[in-house]
Amino acid sequence: MKNRLFLLLITAFLTNFVSGQELNNFFSTLSDKNLFNGSIVISKSEKTIFSNHYGFSTIETKEKLNDNSQFPIASITKTFTATAILQLQQKGKLNINEPVQKYLTDFPYPDITIKQLLSNTSGLAQEYNLFDTIIKEQPEKIISNQDIIPTFIRFKTPLSFPSGSKWEYNNVNFCLAALIIENVSGISYANYLEKNIFKPAKMQNSFVPLDRKIKSPNQVELYAYPNFYSMEWVNTKTLKEPFLIYEKSNFYGPGGIVSTALDLQKYQKALFSYKILGKKELEQALTPTKLNDRKTVTYMIDGKEISYGLGWEMYTDEREGKIVFHDGSITGLTSILLYNITKNQSIILLSSSGNLSIFPISNAILNLVNNKPYKIPVKNLSRIYGSFVENGNKEKANELIRQYLKDPNSYEVSERDFNRLGYQFLRLQKCDNALQVFNSATLIFPVSWNVFDSYGEALLQCGKKEEAIKMYQKSVMLNPNNENGKQILLKIEK
Repeated sequence: MKNRLFLLLITAFLTNFVSGQELNNFFSTLSDKNLFNGSIVISKSEKTIFSNHYGFSTIETKEKLNDNSQFPIASITKTFTATAILQLQQKGKLNINEPVQKYLTDFPYPDITIKQLLSNTSGLAQEYNLFDTIIKEQPEKIISNQDIIPTFIRFKTPLSFPSGSKWEYNNVNFCLAALIIENVSGISYANYLEKNIFKPAKMQNSFVPLDRKIKSPNQVELYAYPNFYSMEWVNTKTLKEPFLIYEKSNFYGPGGIVSTALDLQKYQKALFSYKILGKKELEQALTPTKLNDRKTVTYMIDGKEISYGLGWEMYTDEREGKIVFHDGSITGLTSILLYNITKNQSIILLSSSGNLSIFPISNAILNLVNNKPYKIPVKNLSRIYGSFVENGNKEKANELIRQYLKDPNSYEVSERDFNRLGYQFLRLQKCDNALQVFNSATLIFPVSWNVFDSYGEALLQCGKKEEAIKMYQKSVMLNPNNENGKQILLKIEK
């Protein structure tokens, strides 16, 4: 009996050891391919089976990442905001089914509830162009949460859709939730999280910055590709944000928390052991949202169907267990906190290199830790192809496509990536490059009506009307419901 027990213990030890070695090989390969620069913590049955760092906190000085390296965690913050709201409900200080207007009295939409904020079903306008007039009037002003309601009132901003009728990811919802936390608790959002989440969870390296542009001493630099055909990361300080509001705002609630991978592990453990939130409230957060018509909110990410609860996402397919998560992305930063409740397994990834394929990586890790077949993510075909096209290496670009068609597992490829690459060349008025990209896309995706539609648009913009007609005709043949293609063909004929 003793020998048998000894063998079982040795087997368990070796299994964990091999898993750790495989994980190290997995991330070393990603790091070598410039597909990951960051921190990882993976746990199984309450025990950390892997914790490591790959790359640099500052690439320019080759300063290596360590346990204390702090990252902005982007939209993982939404789970903290939802937790804070549900803590207040647990204490009887609010009810998420009540109107937002009860707690923010100037809020001009009487029918929107707190729950609709947390479930992204409010119908509120997005932040992207909401403040353009104010920024033009006051170019030095930094827009904050407190400016949202006055802006809605001033411009009589209509809802995008009736509240509760549709799901739409929207940072404004969580900005307003943060304001509710402040109004109900009587303290700032940052102080509330420090007192009620960070301290109880023993998260000593986490905080909400007063100004997200001012970095802490341990905070990492962020890096991203400047365009869709670049092969080298650049420091995001040298890049222009895609929307003016990103440069001119200091929002909190939907993002903003700065933390470490180890601290996020502490948060996950404290939350799911009901140390910072009751079981009833946590179950509310992890229940898929139903719309007014009683249909469950669902959408697709990386080929998997996802639903949204209150600040949490979840896989609808629970054959491998109930898996909940939230990912985050800002320029130069990708993050994810994923937890399989059924199997008690967690994955935390923080990468300071933007454009990271976070879902293929996290899904591969899930398979790896469960001893299932997995695939190490590979380099992006459109990016390498685009670099050849931009540098005038037409033959190399074509050969790359031929290689891929022979071995589709050799690169990561998506229709969306090729479309974005082609349209970027088109915006830069590089017609030859754009047309080469879209032509190659039709070879890779020969039954995609959308690719032929995009190719037709590019040909039309580049003055090749007869060829554009053929592409639009092909698109409409593949999808008879392509009304855009039909309308453009009619215009060309006229």
